[in-house]
Amino acid sequence: MNIVLLDMSVRTLIAILVGGLANFMLGALWYMALFQKQWVSATGRGVEEFEGKSPGAEMLLTLVGAWLSAAVLVWIFQALGGSSVVDGMVLGLALGIGVALVENAKKAVYNFDDRTKPWALMAVDGGYAVAGLMVTGAVVSFIL
Repeated sequence: MNIVLLDMSVRTLIAILVGGLANFMLGALWYMALFQKQWVSATGRGVEEFEGKSPGAEMLLTLVGAWLSAAVLVWIFQALGGSSVVDGMVLGLALGIGVALVENAKKAVYNFDDRTKPWALMAVDGGYAVAGLMVTGAVVSFIL
């Protein structure tokens, strides 16, 4: 097996930064507007438990994670010789379903309590994971 190193050009770094930021921004839309009620209900908590708390550390971790995911996606995209936005989205879909959705399903099964609705939580979190990686794939492949 030939290991292909990540091309560290300025264009690649911009693709990683913008792709990760696009994923992060989709997460804000996903959890704050599109699926807020479903997610809060699936966690088994009330909205009041989230109000007034500053999620700064969690948001920073999420953003760094989005950048790491974008870097891995770019690395695989380059190694496979991806050349189109469709290639990037298909790669994002494959990584989203094959890795992120599976990990969310495992988390749903093992990390819940009597208040949590694990399959609903997996649907919201897993759906974001897949959609986020598809958006990342589209953005980075467009830039590259």
